[in-house]
Amino acid sequence: MENAVEALKMAFAVMLLTLALSLSIAFFSKARSTSEIVLQSSDKMAYYDYTRYDLPEDPSGNRIVSYETIIPTLYKYNKERYKVVFKQGKYDSSTGTLSELEPLPIYSTTTNPKNWNKNYINDFDGTSNKDSTNPELRICSFDIIEETQRNEPWVGNAEQVKLHLDAIFGGGEYKIPFMTGASTINYANNPLSKRNNKFVEQIGEITTINTDENEDEVIGNKTTKKRIITYILIK
Repeated sequence: MENAVEALKMAFAVMLLTLALSLSIAFFSKARSTSEIVLQSSDKMAYYDYTRYDLPEDPSGNRIVSYETIIPTLYKYNKERYKVVFKQGKYDSSTGTLSELEPLPIYSTTTNPKNWNKNYINDFDGTSNKDSTNPELRICSFDIIEETQRNEPWVGNAEQVKLHLDAIFGGGEYKIPFMTGASTINYANNPLSKRNNKFVEQIGEITTINTDENEDEVIGNKTTKKRIITYILIK
């Protein structure tokens, strides 16, 4: 009889231990899930994850996006070092086919081509530092490296890059730092200030070879890959 009572006590103790372990594991799992949610909500970059938006796709698989998607993409181009290019063209919604593509001018630079880096070529029309007579130097892309090659006034300062984008999206004026006289650039009526425009988004990668030359002798080269995001304004 005593052996049976002892056996029951041991069985009850094992049952309590198992129950306690199960509850502990459940509480730890719940605490972990809660902490992950809190950490994700406090992440400032979570706002910029534009791939989380539920956006329609065209028949070719590209997303149809608008103003709200382009904003977070551009506000990261300086930090992430990718390139954003804007084009325009005719769009067939039944097939997803694009035709008559051409660069979409966003703004005109006020910098002097004579001061551009010798390796810089403008995406819009192929202008280089040799084409100093070009009367209107239109720009259709955002790339902080290329903007540095053009000696734009906002490069090298994250706050100025933001203020420049603020002026573009708001269709307002960008105040050039450390300037007197005509010290603003007007971005009124540029395509990115219009809320109802629709764009086809294409994401890819480009490979470039940077070569340093000393007269006729190649002294070094470097192959680099860069993410490129293209937005095509559809008519």
